[in-house]
Amino acid sequence: MNLFRKFENWRVLSAVKKHPLPFSRWKITNHLPCIQHLSPVEKARLRILTSVLLSQKQIIGVQGLTLTNMMKLIIAAQACIPILKLGLNYYSGFLQISVYPTAFWVKHEIRDASGVLHVQKRLLSGESWSHGPVILSWDDILDDMRPKQKGQNVIIHEFSHKIDMLNQGANGVPPIHEKVNRQHWGKVFRNAYQRTNSELDKHRRPLINAYSATSPAEFFAVVSEYFFTAPEHLLKNYPNVYKELTLFYRQDPAQH
Repeated sequence: MNLFRKFENWRVLSAVKKHPLPFSRWKITNHLPCIQHLSPVEKARLRILTSVLLSQKQIIGVQGLTLTNMMKLIIAAQACIPILKLGLNYYSGFLQISVYPTAFWVKHEIRDASGVLHVQKRLLSGESWSHGPVILSWDDILDDMRPKQKGQNVIIHEFSHKIDMLNQGANGVPPIHEKVNRQHWGKVFRNAYQRTNSELDKHRRPLINAYSATSPAEFFAVVSEYFFTAPEHLLKNYPNVYKELTLFYRQDPAQH
């Protein structure tokens, strides 16, 4: 075991000791749709990662929202799903998770092809800033926890963006590790993204959330939502994308 791994293990054990998660609190996560595919061993690992994340990040309510420990736990546990087999280093570079009571308005400046700057106002349920906080809507978090909302999870969506941003910004290509062939990943995701856009161009309803056609970054975040909350649907309709995600996330939700 190298010195870095020893340090990591010490850091995890230290965080767990300082911020233990008793089973009486942890059991509230049992009903979360996105953890139903996990084995008992994986759930035990998730519990440890959640404890560490709670010790590392500030989860604060804004616009008058008061967050209870249970609310923070629900957020942290779902945030740890994508990095269950990757490790918390994938969430380096930011410290804060801000939670609004409901969807929130944001203003973005967009420059058109003529160089004219426009201000666009959008209502969002979540947002991730490069080297900044993750921003979430509590109402949308609650909606995503309902069984009928398969394929939607604002927490997984925004934290997938954070993973993506580690590789030269949000571009739909997260930091590829040795288990994934970068060229094959690019081909699979490029074809799938183009297919979704083609369906919209032909005025057909795409097989996944149409928001995935916004950009390659949004496509990656949306298919990550499906991967963890509706894996059978993604496997059936985008089998090649599903396979690449099993290699990247080192999980196979559809097989449980």
